[in-house]
Amino acid sequence: MDEKEMENTIRSFIESLEKKDVEKALSFFTDDATWFTTQGTFKGKEQIRKYGQWLAGSLSDIKFNDEGIGIIAKGNKAVYQTNYEANFKGIRIKVANVCTYEFSQDKIKNHWIMVDKLSIAKQGSKGHPVASRIVNSVIARTEAGLHQ
Repeated sequence: MDEKEMENTIRSFIESLEKKDVEKALSFFTDDATWFTTQGTFKGKEQIRKYGQWLAGSLSDIKFNDEGIGIIAKGNKAVYQTNYEANFKGIRIKVANVCTYEFSQDKIKNHWIMVDKLSIAKQGSKGHPVASRIVNSVIARTEAGLHQ
């Protein structure tokens, strides 16, 4: 699989996520693939299916946009820098993330997602005073001494 084919596969995979087509998204993975996320590690198509269903049920109106480097592919690996916007429980969120892919033949063998969960928590806590205060307190602690 050449670099252009990897890029096309990634874009088709992302399009299936935007459409909440879990079965189509699953078709891009090898049978023994692993998807590493901030929510956990999902091994094999059945676990990946469950994660995809959870994702489709948790986020609505999801749209991915190229950010920074976009997609860079080399050998059997690729990295994709993007941001996505979605509705999460009635709250519009915007999340920067970096995804890496390892291919086997023409399928995704390993997929890693790296996102800023604290940013998601901050956006998701809007309108909830207690949750917002807790999240802002954690942010303040992690940034102590930075903005002096």
